[in-house]
Amino acid sequence: MKVKSAWQSILMSFVFLCSPFLLYVAFHDPHRCGHTNPEYGNFCEKFGNGEPGMGFIEDWHPIYYKPEQVQLPYFVQDTPAARQDVAAQYTTISRLDQGVGLILQELKAAGFENNTLIIYSSDNGIPFPSGRTNLYDPGMAEPLLISSPQPEHRHNEVTYSMTSLLDIVPTLLDWFNISYPHENEVKPILTGKSLLPLLVKEPAHDTGAVFASHSHHEITMYYPMRAVRTKRYKLIHNINYKMPFPIDQDFYISPSFQDLLNRTRSKKPLNWYKTLKSYYYRDEWELYDLKKDAEEVNNVASKPAYKNILLELKTRLDEWQKATADPWLCAPGGVLEAAGSFKKHPQCLPLDNF
Repeated sequence: MKVKSAWQSILMSFVFLCSPFLLYVAFHDPHRCGHTNPEYGNFCEKFGNGEPGMGFIEDWHPIYYKPEQVQLPYFVQDTPAARQDVAAQYTTISRLDQGVGLILQELKAAGFENNTLIIYSSDNGIPFPSGRTNLYDPGMAEPLLISSPQPEHRHNEVTYSMTSLLDIVPTLLDWFNISYPHENEVKPILTGKSLLPLLVKEPAHDTGAVFASHSHHEITMYYPMRAVRTKRYKLIHNINYKMPFPIDQDFYISPSFQDLLNRTRSKKPLNWYKTLKSYYYRDEWELYDLKKDAEEVNNVASKPAYKNILLELKTRLDEWQKATADPWLCAPGGVLEAAGSFKKHPQCLPLDNF
């Protein structure tokens, strides 16, 4: 009830002020917590369910799933341990879903239903193999739902346009009719685009691309990567490719990863689409033809038939890194000099480390 009361207080303050507002709400529900609060379950799926010591969330009606019921995504191994892990997260997602429903109810009760743009998304992919901290599709793919009060906008439709979280800020600026300079020496350049035109109609041709970056997760998880994805192809640059891909603490002790470790050590079938060795050790450049290889297992970067595609995507990625002043632009083969005498004309100077 305290959470609901807080919501009501916040929204009523907006009513009193009679001014436009931007409200950001973050949920912890989809996250793992077995490494910090194992008593609540691997995903805190027991927290608030009313059992002894678990607390009670009045507005949550838990939905439970049997391991054999879940539909496993291709990147999670089909084993009892992994199925139980997925089922636990589905329960916490039911808490998230019902929490979002409460927010929508309070917006309606406060009179904002017909003048509020609502955007629902996530900050990263699912915390399973090839997901969060990866730039494979399970790590890049995030939910994105937009609800507009404008009658001329599309409703209950799906867009197949290339979009990313870099489009959120331009969308909000567009919604509030706030202009943003394309070039500015102080403010960062926005490389995203407003999604409001998508709410009117689907583009006839979408030749755009989305970009992604990951530098580190926990303190010791240094593994910078950059990626560009079109509808047909994905190019990933693993800048620190000579080191094994790091595993974060919460995922390491998860039932899913421990299952992969134990099966690898005992030489049992993984029932997975990769091996731990291939997961740890990656090529510097990974190119995938997503039309033929949606699961991103066949790296075609060295294939002559994809030479032009590789060059084109490298160029697009390089241009994006320059536009965003990416400090890893020259890595791993060089050093970016962009200050002093190099300020007006930044250069990549070679390290001769190959």
